[in-house]
Amino acid sequence: MKTSTAPSKWNLTNLLPCGPDTEQFHNHVTSLKETLASLEGNEQSAPFNENELHTLAKLIQQVESAESFYYCLTTEKTDTALLASIHTNISALKSHIRLLVSKQQEKVSHMSDEQFEEWFSYTKEKRFLKDLKTDSKSSTEETVSNFAAETLTSLENIYAQARQNLTVQVELAGEKTELSFAESSHAALSHRDSSTRNHVFRELNRTLEKQAGLFASIYNAMVDLRLKEQQVRSTDDLEESLKVNGISKPVLDAMWTAVDRSLPGLTVYLNIKARESGKEKISWHDLMTSSQETSDEIPFPEAVSGISDALAPIDRNQSTFINETIQSGWVDADPRDTKPPGGFCAPFMPEDESRISLNYDNSIDSARRLAHELGHAWHFKQMKNAPTLTFSDDTFEMTTAETASIFFETAYIDHLIENTSDALVKKAILGAKIERSLNYLMAIRGAFLFENRFYEARKKGPKDAEQLEHLSLQSQKEAFGSSLSEYEPFIWIKYVQFYQANVPFYNYPYSLGFLLSIGLLDRAKKDPHFTRKYQGFLSETGLLPLEELVEKHFDINLAHTDFWEQAIHQITQDIEQYRQL
Repeated sequence: MKTSTAPSKWNLTNLLPCGPDTEQFHNHVTSLKETLASLEGNEQSAPFNENELHTLAKLIQQVESAESFYYCLTTEKTDTALLASIHTNISALKSHIRLLVSKQQEKVSHMSDEQFEEWFSYTKEKRFLKDLKTDSKSSTEETVSNFAAETLTSLENIYAQARQNLTVQVELAGEKTELSFAESSHAALSHRDSSTRNHVFRELNRTLEKQAGLFASIYNAMVDLRLKEQQVRSTDDLEESLKVNGISKPVLDAMWTAVDRSLPGLTVYLNIKARESGKEKISWHDLMTSSQETSDEIPFPEAVSGISDALAPIDRNQSTFINETIQSGWVDADPRDTKPPGGFCAPFMPEDESRISLNYDNSIDSARRLAHELGHAWHFKQMKNAPTLTFSDDTFEMTTAETASIFFETAYIDHLIENTSDALVKKAILGAKIERSLNYLMAIRGAFLFENRFYEARKKGPKDAEQLEHLSLQSQKEAFGSSLSEYEPFIWIKYVQFYQANVPFYNYPYSLGFLLSIGLLDRAKKDPHFTRKYQGFLSETGLLPLEELVEKHFDINLAHTDFWEQAIHQITQDIEQYRQL
């Protein structure tokens, strides 16, 4: 495999006028507040004219870029208190803008046909009509929603600070030391030495057990607030989540039904791993870390080259994009303790760029994660950046996002397996692929079951840390088909997705995106027109629900279990190949 020079540090200087200086960023956000105040001062009895609507649409994009920039700065050595204040200001800006748009929607709804025709004749941007003619919330509902959004953001910040303030006492190389939450989470799952992984995992969980009451209070408060908002608006969070993600309940049910039917075939791998380790059953931690037993390393430049090579047979443009992205300074791969576990891709739609953060440690898993985040960046690049009066939070389908990211990830892992001649390394990579598949279908299923059941339980009153732990363990046991010896008691603290202010049920989109991506990858090998169809599919994100886009571009009905079962069959084939190796 060829390698090349690949910059591993991102460039944040050319994205916003303020650059990466936190004080200047604060001033930039203040200037956005002034723009909003000016718009609010222009409010009349009639709706905004087209120039004012364009100003509002531009402001929405600027606020979204500021929010992405905030997430980038959280990984740098910056003033965390000032950043938290900036994040609160951004959240307040979004709430006020949503209220302003709601008022415009209300004005349009009260216009006579003649008034509307006259107003509309001066509006060339027809997308604004779609945004303003949509069903609007009442002023009471909008006020409640804005209050909930701002309060949830504050609770998310409290969670982030509480997690950041955690210190884990461990002994490494015979010396006692302190690790941050991010450092200990990474070491517990990714350290090369198994005894070190186990030691850090135990100490991290001991630390979380002592602080579990605080995190239980935060999570209880967030869910209680969402439930109260549901009562006012007569809505349901799961139903709204499905709508935002572009699928119907029958699609979700069809996917989970296919997963349930396939559990006996999927748990075969868990039994194989138990036999290999000389145990009756393996634990959750065994499963999440066994892929680290391979000593094979992939330096960052080699990973970039491999991802590019993997995508070339599918779409030469994707392959070229990978190299251009790295050379343009979109990716920050250098390990830092300020980075959260995992990684993220922050879009800057007006600038037509993205920024990717991850702790790259030369492991196969970090190379896989790099491919995953680059898939997000490719998706953002394909999306149409048309002026709109809605935030992407309200229209961006995480199901489509995860399909795009896991598409890149799986293509890369398959490429590694196909191009590895060493049988032991091939088996290790295949094992890591299978374990990742089980994570999408079992671990994430457990997270979904837990969240869904906690929402129901919380309606009867707050639950303490012990009750949360019990509910989490029950959900995991069901999702893994009772095939593990021990489960993870503090998933509900470690998974940041549970505490995100604007995205409840941020779990099933991963499972759906995973299965949809491997189903589409299979079609990419057979359909000569796949590249055109796939690009069209991604470019129309948010214009039609995912369910309709998949049927439009690929003629697939996601409400039928057939497609999901065919996708899962590819995983059972991987398990059979692993058994033979």
